[in-house]
Amino acid sequence: MNEFFAFCRLYKWRIISVCFGVLFAILIFTIGFWRTVLLSAIVGTAYFIGTLLDEGGRTRVKEFFFGLFQKKE
Repeated sequence: MNEFFAFCRLYKWRIISVCFGVLFAILIFTIGFWRTVLLSAIVGTAYFIGTLLDEGGRTRVKEFFFGLFQKKE
């Protein structure tokens, strides 16, 4: 059992990358390419907003969007 955990620690990012690749392939074959792209965009946006909330709460999200849509002189 210790060998398994040592193997997982040694190749952690390879294992995670392969799992994401398999998940992406399953999604493409089951729901289609464009739906998979849309799902990935929605998940990425939710992750980004969650990161902003972790950094500074609702005020950080407001600052980001005000800065994004504010006119620059």
